[in-house]
Amino acid sequence: MIPKHIFVFFISLLAFLRLGHAQSTENQTATDIEIEEGVVPSVKDTTKTGAPQFYGLRIGADIARPIRTLLDENYSGFEIVGDFRIKKNIYVAAEIGNESRTSVLTNLNNTSRGSYIKAGGNFNIYENWFGMNNLIYVGGRVAFSSFSQELNSFTIATTNPLFGDDTRFESREFNGLNTTWLEFQLGLQTELFSNLYLGINVQLKRSLSRTQPENFELIFIPGFGETTDGSQFGVGYGYTLSYLIPIFKR
Repeated sequence: MIPKHIFVFFISLLAFLRLGHAQSTENQTATDIEIEEGVVPSVKDTTKTGAPQFYGLRIGADIARPIRTLLDENYSGFEIVGDFRIKKNIYVAAEIGNESRTSVLTNLNNTSRGSYIKAGGNFNIYENWFGMNNLIYVGGRVAFSSFSQELNSFTIATTNPLFGDDTRFESREFNGLNTTWLEFQLGLQTELFSNLYLGINVQLKRSLSRTQPENFELIFIPGFGETTDGSQFGVGYGYTLSYLIPIFKR
């Protein structure tokens, strides 16, 4: 079965591409009307130079995490995102954030909290139409998370039918934990208004190293996500809203 967030990502991708096509068609129709009415619009000759390309700092936030914080009492988090265009299709990019997650499992209750940072780059594979500055990109990150994990309670199952499960509330905290991983991203960013961008992305992660608590497993890693049965792989997604601060254009 296709994960819900992956399905939503591709539906959003189709919607964004349709929106961009509609905008282009509308502009073309307006130009045709002017020509048919005998009005010759003043058009700058872009045969040699093309449309101006803006270079600058795009900074924003992941809007999915605050929404999840409001809806899920066991979660809180935020993430700041940013990128800087260095060549026509190449961007350096980074994310920094903080997460806290209480995992309520069958036999234990655990809280993980900490901060993370990701750094890398994106490559735009989308050939924009004239005057557009949208992105469909593939990207890579090297990421690091520093966090703590607290065991709130655990349950011991008994074999004697006369007694129920033995739930013990014994808080124990594991500090100084960290994890590094590589992350692959596939995403898009579309310009809603002048310099204001809405973005979505999916993430595939591969753990490189991690510190393991003594006699206990990692349950949730901030920035990486759930760790099921010690798996080295993780997945994630993001919805971003960001603003481009133009510095220069070419």
